[in-house]
Amino acid sequence: MEKLTLEGKHQWEYYKAQVDLVEFAQWKGYTINSLKTSRNYVVLKKDGDIIVVYQNQNTGYQGYFNPLDTKDNGSILTFEYNRSNRNWRVVFASLDGFLNEQNTGKLKKRKNVLRPTAPPEAQFDAEYDFKFEPLFDISYLTQRGIGTDTIMADCFHGQVFNKTFEHSGIHYVNTVFPLRNQTGVVAAIVRNTHYNKIERPRGDACWISNLELPPSKKCTMVITESPIDALSYHQLYGPGPEESRLYVATAGNLSETQPNLIQYLIELYQPQQIILANDNDKAGTQQNVKLMGLLLHPTCPCNLKTTIHLQGQKLFFSLRYEVEKPESLIPEIEAMVKRYFKTAQKFVAPRKDGWVDVHLDTAPIHFEELETLLVNEKPPHHWLKIHRPYTKDFNEDLQLMSKRDPNYSDMSF
Repeated sequence: MEKLTLEGKHQWEYYKAQVDLVEFAQWKGYTINSLKTSRNYVVLKKDGDIIVVYQNQNTGYQGYFNPLDTKDNGSILTFEYNRSNRNWRVVFASLDGFLNEQNTGKLKKRKNVLRPTAPPEAQFDAEYDFKFEPLFDISYLTQRGIGTDTIMADCFHGQVFNKTFEHSGIHYVNTVFPLRNQTGVVAAIVRNTHYNKIERPRGDACWISNLELPPSKKCTMVITESPIDALSYHQLYGPGPEESRLYVATAGNLSETQPNLIQYLIELYQPQQIILANDNDKAGTQQNVKLMGLLLHPTCPCNLKTTIHLQGQKLFFSLRYEVEKPESLIPEIEAMVKRYFKTAQKFVAPRKDGWVDVHLDTAPIHFEELETLLVNEKPPHHWLKIHRPYTKDFNEDLQLMSKRDPNYSDMSF
């Protein structure tokens, strides 16, 4: 058969542009998991091999991740290279064969239209050694009120380590929480009683609990600011018998790109509910608002998206429904803003692309009003839930409860 892509042998861009990764994978025997597939990601499986395909908004080409192997990710060429004994001759022959069959009409084009998505910001560095050691010293965790049963729970297995070092003749043992994105571990939180540091730039990485979730149970995602709060939350409010938990900690204030990783996890694990368990302070409220505004339900046909910007003493946010004709729902958004910001001095400006811009000052009450708006109005209802700690954070709650304080109460809504 005549080769149609001879000129592309040394032009990778040619294959990235011509070959649809989802269709190619199906040609290779993969099947689409419709329950895990959404507008952002297509999940495919062949035997024990799983890949997640997305549209890279930076390059315009499709990329993929293997959630079971953080080193297995990249473009259509990387996908085939990793599955052809790393033989480039086989790779090009396979891609050419696919394009030939497609061009001669043997294959029907069923191109999946994916919403463009940001690629990982930080990259796994195989040459960097974090020197993680198995968890043998839990004294730091127990000092924070975290019990052995919680530390040894399946959902935290392999996600908490120790790290030892010598300084001035003194032997120290730190507790370490790896921060990872789709490419692997890129940074780590290093803690002891008097030490708190993030080793290496975290970028979009988060601390994530054990990703090997029981498939038969309903998944709940819990988002906290620190892994200590995640363990504390688990001890205070453990999962039900038919529930599995996926904990995500942002390691402090939310970065610009961490919502992209969290959205990826949402698309992949399809949680039935997301609980925002951030701190009970102004920063925690802002974190709730940012997450609620950006996180989208993977299958909801009418997501409400919010972008937020702070500039000096001004709060700028924009609202839009992610539908085919968002401009048609501008009156609903304007009425919503009027209803929740009744007394605020505000500037409201609709745009032709369906966004409605709102300008306010940065008074704490306005963040609380926006938080309430998103809790009540963002579809689907009750998918996002705020569980506010009674004290500053859930670790303080845990220590307070261990003292059997009669004033402790549940602040969820």
